[in-house]
Amino acid sequence: MCGGVRESGTTLFSVDLGHGVVVVRNVPASVCSQCGEALLDDETAGELERIVDDARAHKRQAEVVEMG
Repeated sequence: MCGGVRESGTTLFSVDLGHGVVVVRNVPASVCSQCGEALLDDETAGELERIVDDARAHKRQAEVVEMG
């Protein structure tokens, strides 16, 4: 959005589930070199959704996952 150049990189993804938190490290993303905004592809977004749904279903208080 800022006009910076997107480069292949990684980002941190976190979600507060209310009863707990999910943190996913080293998420592959296209990252803006200027502002740091991360854009995920559909496959990565789907994997993150699966991780969050699993943590929610098992009512985990803390889930830390390393992608890649």
